[in-house]
Amino acid sequence: MPLPANNRRQSWRLDDIDFDAVDAASVRNDEFLFLTLASASFVEILSEMYSDNLIEHFQGNAEVTNWLKEHWQQEEVQHGHAFKAYIQRVWPEFDWESAYRAFQVQYSSLCTVEQLEPHRALELVARCVVETGTSTFYRALEDYVREPVLRQLIGHIKTDEAAHYTHFRRYFAAYNAIEHHGVGAVIATIWRRLREIRGEDAYIAFKHVYAARHPDQPFLASDWHRYNRMVKRLARRHYPYLMAVRMLIKPIPMAETLKRVLQWPLVGLARLVSLG
Repeated sequence: MPLPANNRRQSWRLDDIDFDAVDAASVRNDEFLFLTLASASFVEILSEMYSDNLIEHFQGNAEVTNWLKEHWQQEEVQHGHAFKAYIQRVWPEFDWESAYRAFQVQYSSLCTVEQLEPHRALELVARCVVETGTSTFYRALEDYVREPVLRQLIGHIKTDEAAHYTHFRRYFAAYNAIEHHGVGAVIATIWRRLREIRGEDAYIAFKHVYAARHPDQPFLASDWHRYNRMVKRLARRHYPYLMAVRMLIKPIPMAETLKRVLQWPLVGLARLVSLG
């Protein structure tokens, strides 16, 4: 099966980020930013476990598994370590290691190969949905953030995530040329993954971050709901809805003219859903 060659080298390294230049005073009181970055650091670092499941799922295809090992896995983990380093610079009192270990114990039992789509092409569609979520999330976060070092860091991560999306989409096209999943199957997969995109991993990460941040009070579901209300409020100003819609519908095997007709109604629908 012909698959897209990967000639992309790692575009940046952790050593490229000057954490000594962080303007900690300008962000230290931003509780939303702390909770977001700390939660993201947990999920990104533990993506190593998820990528191992993907590598097992695509065994026999060296092109895909080599890219997963040598690029996707390493870059995702680097994102987590970069956020960890930033957190330790701005919020050194936060016990990141203990909170992460608690998250790891709970999440590892849920991260299994059985979670993946049974068909490889459809799992690649699901990956496109996830990368759409991360690309647009970091685009919105970059727009929200004003601290220069963090903006630089998020810009690097945003670029990585967009490149990951491109690879997964091309791999999907190659696999679907053999598996022949139609419009209905692809849309159903996109919908299933969209319903899970802020699911258990984000919730579990947030729970352990919040609990470590506030050890003197029990974690309540209302803490998570309050945070999500804040996310929705900020999304109205910062989230790139059109970018998200274009990325989500691109893998669907339908005419490009129809996609262009649908994109603006879908943007409107996405805005309405995000207000709910």
